[in-house]
Amino acid sequence: MRTRLVVALLTALSIVVVSAGQAGAGERPDGDGGAFVDPDGDPTAVAEEGGSGGGGGSGGGGSGSEDPCEWHVVIEDDFEFGIYDVDTLETQHSATGRWLERWCPGVGAVAVDGFFLIPEGGLVDPHQLALDALASVQIAPPAIRTSPSENGRLYVQVPTWLWLDSTWWQTYEATANTGRVWSTVRATPVATTWELGDGGSVSCRGPGTPWRPGSSEGASSCTHTYRSSSATRPGGTFNLEATVTLEVSWTSNAAGGGALPAITRSSTLDVEVGEIQAIGTRGGR
Repeated sequence: MRTRLVVALLTALSIVVVSAGQAGAGERPDGDGGAFVDPDGDPTAVAEEGGSGGGGGSGGGGSGSEDPCEWHVVIEDDFEFGIYDVDTLETQHSATGRWLERWCPGVGAVAVDGFFLIPEGGLVDPHQLALDALASVQIAPPAIRTSPSENGRLYVQVPTWLWLDSTWWQTYEATANTGRVWSTVRATPVATTWELGDGGSVSCRGPGTPWRPGSSEGASSCTHTYRSSSATRPGGTFNLEATVTLEVSWTSNAAGGGALPAITRSSTLDVEVGEIQAIGTRGGR
């Protein structure tokens, strides 16, 4: 069970201590899982299903003198780099297990005893955790805004400003975990495609610029000018649709991370587009 290992970085370790006094020599720990020292002085473990075992035990008291040494449970991510078997140069993943290192008073880590991998449960796939987290992200449909309008009506030959509510345009985040392994996803809106209902479409970066009274005509780069009235359309309206593309990335305290396929969210709005009526007067002498 002993394995010679090379550790890329051993500074600033966060460790959980499994004391030999917590479980007597040769005694199995009670409960769902834990580590203990067998009569030969070797570490043994009972794995807890589901990715959180190996962190200790409440074993019964054994006979004989208490071993002054301790077994420290070391998590691979605590020292940021991988642990490698020097015989095979293969990475020894510990995302779903525990590495045990023997420490003795006045000596510290006993290098000759090396590290011991205590596997537990099934393998945890950080990428799958990221997909699970993404599936749990709650993103409401985007809130569409248009202007200038009068009583909710837009007009032909007048540039219509298109934008989304600023409170919706934000980064959405969710995390999924199994035991000590977690993955976090972040979905960030980047662009909007507008289908205007009259056959036209506009693609805009960002949420668009809100219209305010007195805004200059060129202050927004996300506009559309209707050329015909919606009066002849079913319901007398055009069906406007906004589809937002959100770029997705993920990180994990285990191996992996990066980009995931983009996702989209859409909303629709029926808009009435009318014609501006010109009123003329006949002058006379």
